[in-house]
Order: sequence, then structure tokens, then C-alpha cells
Amino acid sequence: MAVTILPTSEVRDKIASVLNRISETGEPVFITRYSKAEAVLVPIERYNAMMDLLEDREDELDTALGRRLLEEREAYARGEGRDLEDVVAELD
Repeated sequence: MAVTILPTSEVRDKIASVLNRISETGEPVFITRYSKAEAVLVPIERYNAMMDLLEDREDELDTALGRRLLEEREAYARGEGRDLEDVVAELD
């Protein structure tokens, strides 16, 4: 994936072209101001997909099971993994 980085002045002057590029390639365009990243333009389909994933993740965290799974993932990341059967047995 090629990374496109444009200053705000170019985005302002060529917004139609930038939007066409995003639609055609499906790739994000990073916008900078004073050489600092300020925003990212993404196709609406990608934005919607990201929001769906985020909402699913938030729903997962809102449940007791989701919180428990998060704890187990964090333990696994620390090298403290356990057998799935042991975890499931504790949930019953």
C-alpha cells in the first residue's frame, strides 16, 4: 500500500482530485499542517468498516465475558496463557 501524504494547502486546492484518488485507490490520504500529521481521509466504506469493528469491540468490552476475555488476552500477552478448557470451566 502506497502512503499518500499531502499538505493542507494541496488538499484545499485540489480537493476534487484528492477525493477521486481516494475513491479509485481505496487508500487513505494523510493530511499534514506544518509538516505534522493532522488528519486522514479514508473512503466511506473503510470508515464504516472501522466503525463497525470499533462498535463490536466496545460491545465486547461491555459484557462480563468480554471483560474476562480481555483479562485472559492480557495474561496471554504476558506469557501467562492457560488452557481454554480451564477458562471455560471457570465461566460456568
